[in-house]
Amino acid sequence: MTDRGGTFGWEYKKDSTKIVKSKFAQSGTTNENTYEYNALDQNTAVKDSKGKTYRFDYDEKGNVRAYTAGNDAGSAFTYDVTGKVMSLDIGNTNNDSILSESYKYDENDNRTEITSYKADGSVDSTTSYVYDSLDQLLKETLPDGTVKEYGYNGFGNRTSVKVTEPGKSAVQTNAEFNIGNELVKFGNDTIKYDEIGNRLEDGKYTYTWNAADQLTSITKKGETKAFATYKYDDDDRRIEKNVNDTVTRFYYDGDSINPLYETDGNGNVLRSYVYSMDGVRLSMQTGGKTYYYHYNPHGDVIAMTDDSGTVVVKYTYDAWGNAKKQVVSGQTDIKNPFTYAGYMQDDETGMYYLIARYYNPEQGVFISADPDPGDDDDPITQNGYTYADNNPVMHVDPDGHWVWLAINAGFAAYDGYKAYKAGKSKKQIAWAVASNFVKVKYIKGAGRVLRATTHGHHAFPKYIGGHSKQKLVHIPTAVHKQLHREMRTFAQSSRKHSTKYYKNLKATNPKAYRKILKKTYKFYDNKYPQYLHAFKNGVRYSNKHGYFR
Repeated sequence: MTDRGGTFGWEYKKDSTKIVKSKFAQSGTTNENTYEYNALDQNTAVKDSKGKTYRFDYDEKGNVRAYTAGNDAGSAFTYDVTGKVMSLDIGNTNNDSILSESYKYDENDNRTEITSYKADGSVDSTTSYVYDSLDQLLKETLPDGTVKEYGYNGFGNRTSVKVTEPGKSAVQTNAEFNIGNELVKFGNDTIKYDEIGNRLEDGKYTYTWNAADQLTSITKKGETKAFATYKYDDDDRRIEKNVNDTVTRFYYDGDSINPLYETDGNGNVLRSYVYSMDGVRLSMQTGGKTYYYHYNPHGDVIAMTDDSGTVVVKYTYDAWGNAKKQVVSGQTDIKNPFTYAGYMQDDETGMYYLIARYYNPEQGVFISADPDPGDDDDPITQNGYTYADNNPVMHVDPDGHWVWLAINAGFAAYDGYKAYKAGKSKKQIAWAVASNFVKVKYIKGAGRVLRATTHGHHAFPKYIGGHSKQKLVHIPTAVHKQLHREMRTFAQSSRKHSTKYYKNLKATNPKAYRKILKKTYKFYDNKYPQYLHAFKNGVRYSNKHGYFR
């Protein structure tokens, strides 16, 4: 296949969907990677275009217990019987320790303590976490003794952040939200939104959005010319950004959310990446050199090493992704864009780009709403702006739509993403993600209930007429977003009323409820044929009621 001047190719195992070779060519740069598997079809080795081999060893439950990078730096994991990571050791061939940690958890499987060790085995530092009854993060104590405390309201909005550094007075920042769960004030900054819920203005920037609710430009307050502009493809993936007249273009690995390489405005390759077949980013090639990623169990990049195994850059984070970067003395900054939870961070704003949306780690929220409703019995998941259900220690959100439980995110499969892109059933998706990433809208500690909803598929919320057992078909992102815009324009239900409102209305005033239902059916009759005509044969459609179910 071709894409904006680049060519891509894949070879597969006989009678299998497993890729054994992938390659791309762009402006004179050619990369080719090969993949090996064991009898269980687990990816055991990747060989990159420079002949470097990355190896994986699995335990009987399918957990990665040992990983060897292309520079022979090694990672060793231990797990408990439920699959939680209990310890991680990373070191190079010179016996230098890159990371050595052990982990403790509470009865709800929330990580409560991280102990870091020195090379001689003595304790170096500890990080601790405290949660409320809803598993929201209340308090974290960082290795340097800094304490961060968080407050929430009943709708899952983070209303306060209190930071106490050793030897200093506490500093508290308060946040205010409107009825639509939009953050309207953070500290002294006032924040404004459009009618859809996209951020238009805050204390630093003004934002511009296109008809697909994609962020297209950012302008500094007090200025008129945008300093950053963005472009996207039909799958909602960012394919270009222009920051202060410097253009970077992104080329993806098939239909995945992983950038395979980046170019400048003239098509010259700036950076390319090597991935495992589970979507784990293993290395970055830039300037003729290769640098290797090293992760903690949350999937945060904690260090990068060169071919000799020498650490060239280190990263530390708080739970929400506020990062500190340390370029090792004598080393050159390698301009790595992937950091916290493996997300791409934009230097121009400090925000993380999570495919569907942008996340502000300082404020702990997305700057636009998730159009998909959460679970009826969990108000936190119904909040369209919260990040990681307010449990950023245990959860990640790779594409801005799904919240996942990160069991060992540094080496987790993105099979769940692949499954819903392929239009697979909820059960198939549940099995696809259960081993490494667990999709958690949401998981209850006792029942371990997995609810795998599929974004990119559509059903109107069941409390106003949808069908909970509808057949699912894949709908392109652009069409999916258009549906939600039309629904909000019609009913504004996602902002105006909660699930509880409609349930109470049905019980107390059936006539009014049926009136809303009738209008909803009419809405679907008018709007669905326009946007979903091509999918009509793929779902059960009722002309009597006028909605897909």
